[in-house]
Amino acid sequence: MRLIICEKDNAAKRISDILSNGHFKTEKRGRVPVYLFVWENERTVTLGLRGHIINMDFPKSYNNWSAVDPIELIDVKPERMVSAKGIASVLSSLAKEADRVYVATDYDREGELIGKEAVEYAFGSGQLEKAMRAHFSSLTPDEIRRSFSSLGRMDLHLASAAETRQIVDLVWGAALTRFISLASGRLGHDFLSVGRVQSPTLALIVNREKEISAFVPEPYFRIEALLGRDGLDFEAAHVEGDIFDQGKAKEIFSKVKDAKEGVIIDVKERERTDRPPVPFNTTQFIRAANNLSLSAARIMSIAEDLYTNGYISYPRTDNTVYPRDLDLRKTVDSLAKGPYMEAASHILSKEKITATRGSKQTTDHPPIYPTAFATKAELGRERFKIYDLVVRRFLATLHDPCRVKVTSVRTDINGETFTSSGIRIISPGWRSVYTMSVVKEKELPPLEKGVRVKVEEISLLDKETKPPRRFSQGGLIQEMERLGLGTKSTRHEIIQKLYSRRYIEESPPRPTLSGSALIDALEKHARMITEPDMTSRLERDMERIANRELTQDAVVMESREMLRKVLRTMEKEKAAIGRDIASALKEQDVVGKCPRCSNDLLLVRSKWGKRYVRCSRFPGCSKSYPLPQKGKITFSGNICEVCRSPMMTLYSRGKRPREVCINPACPGKRAGTGGSEGEKGKNIKGSS
Repeated sequence: MRLIICEKDNAAKRISDILSNGHFKTEKRGRVPVYLFVWENERTVTLGLRGHIINMDFPKSYNNWSAVDPIELIDVKPERMVSAKGIASVLSSLAKEADRVYVATDYDREGELIGKEAVEYAFGSGQLEKAMRAHFSSLTPDEIRRSFSSLGRMDLHLASAAETRQIVDLVWGAALTRFISLASGRLGHDFLSVGRVQSPTLALIVNREKEISAFVPEPYFRIEALLGRDGLDFEAAHVEGDIFDQGKAKEIFSKVKDAKEGVIIDVKERERTDRPPVPFNTTQFIRAANNLSLSAARIMSIAEDLYTNGYISYPRTDNTVYPRDLDLRKTVDSLAKGPYMEAASHILSKEKITATRGSKQTTDHPPIYPTAFATKAELGRERFKIYDLVVRRFLATLHDPCRVKVTSVRTDINGETFTSSGIRIISPGWRSVYTMSVVKEKELPPLEKGVRVKVEEISLLDKETKPPRRFSQGGLIQEMERLGLGTKSTRHEIIQKLYSRRYIEESPPRPTLSGSALIDALEKHARMITEPDMTSRLERDMERIANRELTQDAVVMESREMLRKVLRTMEKEKAAIGRDIASALKEQDVVGKCPRCSNDLLLVRSKWGKRYVRCSRFPGCSKSYPLPQKGKITFSGNICEVCRSPMMTLYSRGKRPREVCINPACPGKRAGTGGSEGEKGKNIKGSS
C-alpha cells in the first residue's frame, strides 16, 4: 500500500481527487477522514494532518514557574510531544500497512518539518532517507501529476532549520516570559508574554505611538489660487509650496490678494511611462490586500484556502520573478472570461508575452498567481476579493505600460509665480485591469505662453504639519521584512499574537497600556530584547542551516549564549523591571473606587480565565462584580448615579457601544437608569 501524507485535510482530498481522476472513496477512521483509491495499479491512502502533530515543550518537572529559575530553562532539552493524538493514531495504523510513503506537505521550512515529524513518528527515523517527496507550488491537476511523476527526497536540512526555530523560540519565549511575569507579579492568566520576534515587533508599534504622542505640529502656510480660462477652472499654488515663515507668506499674499488676472509664462508637456507592477510575493500581497479592510491573518487564511482549493499558487513566497517553466500564455488563456476577458484577450494578442521582474528571485516557489478561473458566486464575497486582487495583479504584470501626458504650467500673478499641473491618461495599459492603482486625471484648458487667465479666487491657507502615521498591518509586515523580523510564513501570525495577547488593539494597530508598559520596561532595562539585531541574526543563521552552511547544534548553542547574556543583564535589574511594569499597569487594572471601602476596584482574571472586578483590599473587603465574558469592555471613570458603582461600556459587533452599570443588582436597572447587561443602557455615539 502507498501512503501519501499531506499537511491538511483539504489538500489530501484534492490530491486524491486529482491522482484518482475523481474515483476515490472517503472513509472515517474515528473522526479522521482518509481517502482511498488506486494509483498506478496500487492501493493508495491519503491522510491529511492538521499542521504539526508533534510539538516541543519542556518536561513537566519544569512547569512550576515559581519553583524554577527562568535561567535554568536555557539548557533544558525540550521534549517532543504528540499534539494531535487522533491523527497520530490513524497515521501509526496506516503505517503498518504501507510499504511506501510519500510526503506531500507544503514545500517550505515548516512543511518539510511537518512531513519529517510524521514519517519519524510513524516509521522511525530510518525511513526518512527512503520517503519520497512531491514538490509543487499549486494544487492544479497538471502540477500535481507532474510532481508525483518526478518525485524527489526530503530536504532534511530545510526541516532542521524549522526545528531550530522551534527550539530557539520555545527557549527564548519561555525564559523571558517567566522572568518578566515573575518580576512583575503577573502570573496565571495575567502573565506577560515576551518573545524573540514579537517583542521587537511590538516595540515598532509602541515607538511609533510615542512619536505620534510627542509630535508637536508646526504651523505653515500655502497660497493657492483658482484660475480660469475658456470657461474651465484650474488650480494653482505658489511656487514656494509650504511656507513656514508667516511674515513671508503674508507679504506674498498682500501682493496677489487683489489680482484679477495672471499671465502664463511657461508651459511644458512631457509623456510619462508608468511600468506595470512586479509579481506578488507574500509581503507585497498582504500590503495590497490590507487595503481591502482585512487583517493580515485573515488575508493569509483566505489565501491558504484559495491555494488548497486550486485557485491560486502557494501564498508563502519571497519570489518576485516568474519561473521560465510557468506557461504564462496558458494561464492567461484560462482567465479569458468574465471581468478579465478584455485584459486577457489583449495580452493573448501579443506575439510574445513578457512579464515584469522584481528584485527577489528564489527557486522554491513562484510569485503568487492565479491557477484557475473562478466567479464571485463560487467563492463568496470575501474570498473573491482576494482572488480578484491576485488575478488583476497577475494580468497587470503582463500588460502594457501606462502612458500619461503631464503638463506643467507657470503663471505670473503680480510678479509672483504660481504652478499648476495637468495629468491626462493617453493609454491606461496595466491600470485598465489593476484598478487598485489609480491615476487621478487633472484637466487643464488649452494654455500657451503669454495667454492671460482670470483669477477667480486666491487664498492664504493656515496649515499644520501632521504626525507620522501608524503602521498598517501590511506596512508593519513590510517593516518586519526590512529588519529581518520573522519570515514570510510567520509575520502575520506574530501580529495576530500581539492582538490576542492584548498588547495591541484597533486597526491600524496601536499599543494597549500593557503593551506600552512592557516595551518601556524592556527598553529601559534590557533594550537588546526590543531591538531587531539578535533576532535578524538568528533568522539568517536558520537560513544558513537550510543552505547547509551551519548545523542546528551550532545555532541553538549560539542562541542559548545570547539568551544567557540577556537574562544575566535583566537579573541585575529585576526589581526595577517589576516595579516599572506593575506601576504602569496599575492604571490599566483600576476601574474605579469600591463603594464599600473606597479602595481601588481592580479588573482581574480568575485561574479559569474569567474576568471580573474585585476590591484591591481583598480578602479584607469582599466586594466584587461579575463581568460579561465576551466582547470588549472599557471603563471611563463614570459612576452610576443610583448605586455609585463604576459604569462600563460594552462593545458588540454591529451595535453602538452601550454604557451600563457594572452592578448586576443595581436598583436602577429596574427603572432603566443604571442599566444592565440585558437592557439597552445608554447608547454612545461612535463605534469601537
